[in-house]
Amino acid sequence: MGKICTGPTTGTYYQYAGGAIEAAKETLGLDLENVSTVGSLENAKGIGSGQCDMAIVQADMYVQSVPLSQSSPEFKLFVANRGSVAALYQESVHILVNQDSGITSIADLAGKKVNVGEKDSGTFLTAYKLLNNYHQLSQQPTYVYEAPAEAVAKVVAGTLDATFYVAAAPISALANLPADANVTLIPATRPVFSSEYSTVSISATTYSWLHKDITDNIAVWSYLAVGPSIDRTQLGSFLDKLYTNKDAYAKKYHAKWSELDKASSITVIKQIPSNGWARESMHYLAGIPLNTSEPQPAFCSGSAQGTYTKVVKDLLPVVKSTLGIDLTEKHTVGTLENLRKLYTHECAMALMQYDVRFYLNSINQAQPGLSEDMLMGFDAIMPLYREDIHLVVNTNSGIQSSLDLAGKKVNLGEKLSGSYMTAHTMLLVNALKVEDITPFYDSSQIGLSKVISGEYDAMFVVGKTPVSSLVAADCPTDTAIPNCIAGDPTTLPIKLVPVQVPYFVIQPTLSAKHYPWQKVDLPKSPQVMSYIVMSPALSIDESRMADFINAVYALKVGDDTHSSTWDETTLEQGFGSFIPFPTFYHQAAAQYFVDKMK
Repeated sequence: MGKICTGPTTGTYYQYAGGAIEAAKETLGLDLENVSTVGSLENAKGIGSGQCDMAIVQADMYVQSVPLSQSSPEFKLFVANRGSVAALYQESVHILVNQDSGITSIADLAGKKVNVGEKDSGTFLTAYKLLNNYHQLSQQPTYVYEAPAEAVAKVVAGTLDATFYVAAAPISALANLPADANVTLIPATRPVFSSEYSTVSISATTYSWLHKDITDNIAVWSYLAVGPSIDRTQLGSFLDKLYTNKDAYAKKYHAKWSELDKASSITVIKQIPSNGWARESMHYLAGIPLNTSEPQPAFCSGSAQGTYTKVVKDLLPVVKSTLGIDLTEKHTVGTLENLRKLYTHECAMALMQYDVRFYLNSINQAQPGLSEDMLMGFDAIMPLYREDIHLVVNTNSGIQSSLDLAGKKVNLGEKLSGSYMTAHTMLLVNALKVEDITPFYDSSQIGLSKVISGEYDAMFVVGKTPVSSLVAADCPTDTAIPNCIAGDPTTLPIKLVPVQVPYFVIQPTLSAKHYPWQKVDLPKSPQVMSYIVMSPALSIDESRMADFINAVYALKVGDDTHSSTWDETTLEQGFGSFIPFPTFYHQAAAQYFVDKMK
């Protein structure tokens, strides 16, 4: 007997679950008990703790925030579990306000008495994110933590100024209000840099008391998620049953079943790069068989002269002594090639920049379905060190920041390298497409010489500071460049300029002392984290994962190691990186860091 965790017995989740229960019995041979809960957050923690075998959750569970309920060990294990198998339907974010409250926008909630839902509910999580992460209020509201259905009457009476209510429209508690109720809805506007929400409208005809359409209002998808107890090799037959019988389930359990379709799941996978989709489900939706064979015994690094190669040389004996796996190093161009070789099983382990999923998501938006790029998965084991995103420009180019790249000649780095990947993502973040620039794909050494000469205006380089090729930059002896003196790099006509990134990207100050030609420190210089990752198909003794991670943390810079980065690879840094981004971790690695939370 298993359990599917849903929501209040009067809510949509509880009724909707009947279809999943029926399909699980017929295809997985599993009898599921429908367990009533407060909502999404409680369900997610139930998956993480093993108390729930399936659950219905909101999509914004996966993009991390900082309320206490999302910082629990169980919640981190839920995210790392990556158990999303189907996007079910959209739930509109309702912000109901009393008309005498003076509230017309989210900004007006400052200082007001606002109900944000029970603390383990999905409504609470969404409200918390909107009020604390995505919108900057002039002062905090007075928070109330009641079930929205109960808070509605208090908003009508004026003892509450507003309540959040996340559910599929129409919500019965709102639809049952009289036409002359002294309430209205205000728009729940979509935050900047947020991909976890879609935009829908709530028509004035939805509720009798609503006198105008609420446009540009956000909604969040509900997902069906499975826990580690479910046999994922059987997910294909389970999903077939759901999609085949959805109309019957709509009549038998809840009308929202009629909205289930594969296209919605594909859209959501492409919309949110870190939304915890099971790779078995992604392959099912793409119609591409999942390769479960063992990968070749190779550890993908980078160029022969790069930092990744030095790191891998230090890691190979650690892998053998702790995991019992004998790997050989394989040189590559960098992160993207490493990812592809993991997918083709040419490598068992690799080093990789963590922003790779965001890049793959950005380049697949125009695809009608799921491309193989989107299926290229990995299991993160642990973070190592931060790499800086350098934007080097010719001082005569007129470029003062990444916002000035339109119409310029820009070297994006070798294709399949980490620099190339990050450069593409940075263009997207700065509202630019490759077509808006003249792109080039040279190595950092060649690209730098052309930026110095003025042939190129700018170049992206991602690497551990100080990047050796940038440190060694010098004026050429075979080409005359005004005021550039060979042997005196301070006369080079190049400089670093700011790269605009979302607020949640790590942005320390990059000191000018690292490069002789850089005149000023660069504040808010973005960084990406490098990780040890493994193929999801690699068989390991999971009980030895902690031994491996501990052995890596024991490495120190010295005569016995090749890399100068080991003093930066600390448990404190690893823990700090895991807490906000546990999505792509191997379950045993996630358990290691979760144990450190206790």
